[in-house]
Amino acid sequence: SVLRHAGSHAIFVDVSSFGSTGCWQSDCKHSDKFNADDVGICARACAQIDECLWWTFGAQEDANKCFLRKSDGGREGAGGWLSAAKTCAPPALPDYFLALTAANVLLPCDAGKSEACPDMARAVTTWKFAIKHLKKATAGKVDPNTIAFINQISDDTDAFAAQMSEDNFPVVVGNNRQVFYALQSWMDNQPKPSIDLNDASLPNPVRGALCGVSSCHDKVA
Repeated sequence: SVLRHAGSHAIFVDVSSFGSTGCWQSDCKHSDKFNADDVGICARACAQIDECLWWTFGAQEDANKCFLRKSDGGREGAGGWLSAAKTCAPPALPDYFLALTAANVLLPCDAGKSEACPDMARAVTTWKFAIKHLKKATAGKVDPNTIAFINQISDDTDAFAAQMSEDNFPVVVGNNRQVFYALQSWMDNQPKPSIDLNDASLPNPVRGALCGVSSCHDKVA
């Protein structure tokens, strides 16, 4: 079955962390849907978005589509669609693990744009992913000064993303790296989750690759 909006069952939220195409009016910052390569990405999205209570996944307009819903009131019988509640999702990955893994993938970019790190946009998207999860991992667990440093690199990285330049790239990356180094021992000492690298719903950094330009679930060459 498929869960339709039917005028009242959709949620319109920022889904840009999970997809960059197929969104409502091409705006993935305010959408109830996005294109997803794997059903697990759809399930993970619903699990991580507070407003989402149900998800539905299937083929539409030559793409696999994920719909996010606040109820299953728009349910219709339809072949080829999967629908489930928020709780039906792959196991959540710890924020400290996602932050550290993404930061490690970014090590070749520490010296700036180069043959080892040719795409600043992808590197910045990956840094934003790493910092977002670092903020979640450290909330209520580190001192206020450390939180202030994390918030500062978050703001600086967002500002750089809005106006990128090769000259400033190593400076922003260097500041990010200092904060991550300061917390690396703490993150290293946390329990490590079991990962199946064949799981197509995992974000790119967990599989050893930078994020895409827009999303950490974008397929990249």
